[in-house]
Formats: sequence, C-alpha cells, structure tokens
Amino acid sequence: MTAKKYAENKRKLLSNETFLSPVKTIGSVPINVSLVFPNTYNMGMSNLGFHSIYYQINSRDDALCHRAFLSTSNNVSTNNINTLEADKPISEYDIVGFSVSFELDYINIIKILESAHISAFSQNRNRPLVMAGGPAVTFNPEPLAPFIDFFVIGEGEEVIHEIIDQYNKVQNKDKLDILQALSQIKGVYVPAFYKIAYDKKGKVTDVKHESTGNSTISKRWVRDLNKYNTETVILTPYTEFKDMFLMEISRGCGRNCRFCMAGYCYRVPRYRSLDMVLERAQFGSKYKDKIGLVGAAVSDYPYIDELAEKLMQNNIKFSVSSLRADTLREPLMSGLAFSGHKTLTIAPEAGSEKLRKVINKGITDKHVINSVKLARKFGINNVKLYYIIGLPEETEDDLKEMVEFLTFLRGYMKNLGNKTGTMTISVNPFIPKPFTPFQWLGMEPIKLLNDKINFLQNRLRPIGIKVIFESPRLSEIQSALARGDRQTGLLLYDIYKKGVTTSAYKKSEIEGKSISYYAHRQFDLEDILPWSHIDIGLKKEYFISEYNLALQGKSTARCTDEKCRVCKICKNKENEV
Repeated sequence: MTAKKYAENKRKLLSNETFLSPVKTIGSVPINVSLVFPNTYNMGMSNLGFHSIYYQINSRDDALCHRAFLSTSNNVSTNNINTLEADKPISEYDIVGFSVSFELDYINIIKILESAHISAFSQNRNRPLVMAGGPAVTFNPEPLAPFIDFFVIGEGEEVIHEIIDQYNKVQNKDKLDILQALSQIKGVYVPAFYKIAYDKKGKVTDVKHESTGNSTISKRWVRDLNKYNTETVILTPYTEFKDMFLMEISRGCGRNCRFCMAGYCYRVPRYRSLDMVLERAQFGSKYKDKIGLVGAAVSDYPYIDELAEKLMQNNIKFSVSSLRADTLREPLMSGLAFSGHKTLTIAPEAGSEKLRKVINKGITDKHVINSVKLARKFGINNVKLYYIIGLPEETEDDLKEMVEFLTFLRGYMKNLGNKTGTMTISVNPFIPKPFTPFQWLGMEPIKLLNDKINFLQNRLRPIGIKVIFESPRLSEIQSALARGDRQTGLLLYDIYKKGVTTSAYKKSEIEGKSISYYAHRQFDLEDILPWSHIDIGLKKEYFISEYNLALQGKSTARCTDEKCRVCKICKNKENEV
C-alpha cells in the first residue's frame, strides 16, 4: 500500500467513526499507549476486548490510548504502522500494547515491531515497553516471550488500571526496574525473569524464576461484570458487524467441553444482570437497528427467554454469537425470527454420539433435530452446523455416523416442508489447546485430515449439503503456536525473515525442530509443559482426571450456581484476597 493510499484509507475510516462513549483521544498526559491489533482494521474493530481496553485507558486523566493496526484495509502489505488518531509512529508511545486473539497473528506482531523500527526482541530494546494480552496469550504466552516485555494473563479491565498506576510511579527508572515493579502485579508476567531449560528433544526440563515477583502467574478475572460495559465504543461501517451494536451479556462457560480452551481459561461463568443488559440494549438501539448479544453460549444466559421477550416488546432486534441445541426454546427462537434471522447456527462439534461423550459436549442428535424443527416453526429455514474432525478416539465409523445423520437431517428438513432451506457444515481440524484435558496430545497428521475432508465432501455435496472447511495446513501452524514454547517463537522469527511463505513454514527449523514437530508432538503426563508456570485456577490433577474420563466416554456435569466442587475453582477463588 502506498503512503497516499494509506492516508486516504485513514481519512475515510476516521470520518466514518462514531464515538459512543466520551473518550479522550488528544492532549498531553503522562502516559501514552498505542493499542495495536495485529491484523486489519476490519478485524480489530470487530473485537470487543479491543474496544474495552481502549475505553478503560482513555477513561483515565493520566493516560491516553490511540489505536494502530497491521493495515487500515484488508490489504496487509502496508509498512505504515502509525496510530489512527494521531498518525504518529507507535515507537513514540510509552507502551505498545498488543491485543492478541489468534495464534496466526503472532507473526504479524514481529512484522509490526520491525516495520515500526522497534527491535522485535525484548532484550535488544529499551523503550517503548511492549505489552500483550488477550485470549491467545492468556493460555500460553511462551511463543511470544522473546518479543514481549510483559504479558497480561487473564481479563484486562481491572489490571490495566493497576499497570498504569504502577508505571506512573516508576516510568523514569531503568527498564529492568520498571519490569520488576510491574511483575509485582497479580496477572502480570515478565518472561525475562523466567529462565527455561530444554533437553535435546525440546522438552522443558526446568523453569527458574529470577525475580522478587510472583513465581507463578495467576490469571486475573473480573468477578462482577456489572462494573464494566464491555460493548461497542466506536461505531464504524468497516467491520464484520457493521449493522450491530455489540454487547457482552456473559463471560466464561461451565459446560466443561473438553476441547474448548475458553471454557477453562474464562471460568468461573458470570452473567450481567438482566436490568443492565436491557439498559445497554436500549442505549445501543439509538444507534443501530440490531443488538449483537455476545457470550460463550448466549442461550445459556439464565434470563435469555425473558430478555428475548423484553427486547421484542421494545421493538429491538438482536443477534447472537452462539447457541446450544439443548437450550433453545420458543421465546429465544421467536426473538431471532422477529429480528430477521434466516439461519440456525449450532455446533454439534463431533460426528457421533460416542465422540460427543468423549469431548463432553452434552448434545445429542435429538437436540439437533428438535432445534431444526423449532427453527422451521418460526420460519428460519437455513441450517449451519459446526464440526471438528481429528478428535481423540475418532474412527472411520464416527465419520460414517456423521454422514448418516446429516443425510437424515437433510431429508427431515424437506419433510418439514422446508424445500428451499440450505444446509451448510463447517469443518475444522482439531487443535489441542493448553489448559484443556487434551493438552498433552498432538494434532492429527495433515494427510489424514485431508482424507477425512475429502470423504465428507464426496458424501455430502451430492445430496445438497455445502461443506466448508479450514485448511489443515493453517491449522497445523495454529497448533504449533498454541502449544509451543520460546523455541517456537525463535522458529517463527526465522520464518518471518524468510518471507512468511508456505515454503518457509515447511522448511524452517530451530535446532532441528520444525512447525510440524511442534504441531504434532505429544507430551507425557509427567512432563513440565511450556505453560506450567501459568496458573488459571485449575490443577493439573483435574485435567488428568478429565482426560481419563474422556477416554472412558464418561461425562462431567456442568458448573452450577450451587458451586459443584468438581473442578474446585470456585472454592479456590473464594479464598483469594
């Protein structure tokens, strides 16, 4: 992208933005932060976490936050890494903060730093300080450890204020002293204070803490969501959700799906009050015709039926980020139909009843059938289903059962009188994640995954079922980074220097280990995992127990308001000061 084209894009974006909250974006303050989303403007401005931290920093009298992106358009070839508000290089800010949601964006962080003439490696730079937070780095910051000065582990709305308070006190000291002060804050991880040893096979043999700060980094979490409005702060037509005002109604999930990182890293499940949700929906409806309700499982929100009915009574249309087939009822479905929904989107995840027990999904074929029937009753004729392939214990019989069920479901839709409705399945390779019961497992080989995708396409497309899928090759990269370590970060830098091509990803190695090695390697249960010094509140023994239950096909009950004591995280949190 040329400088002229970049300037034109920037002017267009700014002229079309509407600020919904009174935030300070210009002026002279003690602490200046550039908040960077390591992908396009369109993706960054669709991210509620990005909006939330931007607002929290700008709500202070002593701090200022400006936004920057890898690109101001979907063309990611720009080298203009300046802030949107001030058109100033991010290198001129006190703190550069990255909001990281996706592993595939890790390499963009390296690109942004070097394009901004900031050394990519933490040990080679003094200022600015480089911070990173977000879902991806909460469960495993290690692949980015060579490049980041300090991480925020967990949820950021509260801890960002503690970071700024502390930085304000010590900002004139040497970098090492500043990092030492920041490391005293719960949830702040300074990788320079942790020395990691590896054996010849690349396994971690020792984690040595070399600081007066906390030796184990405990995840931060917001106990009372009602204290914060996690919602759209800036409206823009250049996002995926341009027609909606987004607002979070719940955080965390207690369903115990064994493949799902978010279900463990954002536990305990929490819900905003119905009154607060309604009040914010009324606010958002002044600006947009539709409200986007965001949560790990929106249909699990305790007041979802009443919320749907009240939104309809107030003529407020809404959309949802996720649904579960076993919690869909008429009030919610009626509200979705009222809001103009044309597609029912649910996630059976696994292709067979057996596999759904392995992953503890808690959804049956009957739940899916009843959901399709209910959707049809309210005129929602299209169906989209999300599936994962390559799950632990998956066999050819599971895929055949999946095809048989989908074939039946396609016919069932027609028998309901739904002659024009479409059926789409989205297929994604299983990627083992840290802090899940499957964290010790490697990803399935790419060839086998491709064979499974071809099998599904050949069986389902002829009967009118559209099959879309994520590339197993991209999933392999994601898998390597999800469970990687600091050596993986060095490998990523080598790939970046070679040009970020398919060939570079295939051929690059660090001490004889490639992306393929990190993606498919398996850990032993007694191994020190790269993320073992991060504490999300759940014990290793709990994950081992869940892994064994998975192999037995046994279920685990969902989290309840009665504090079930299955994972004991609620008890542990009660004892926190």
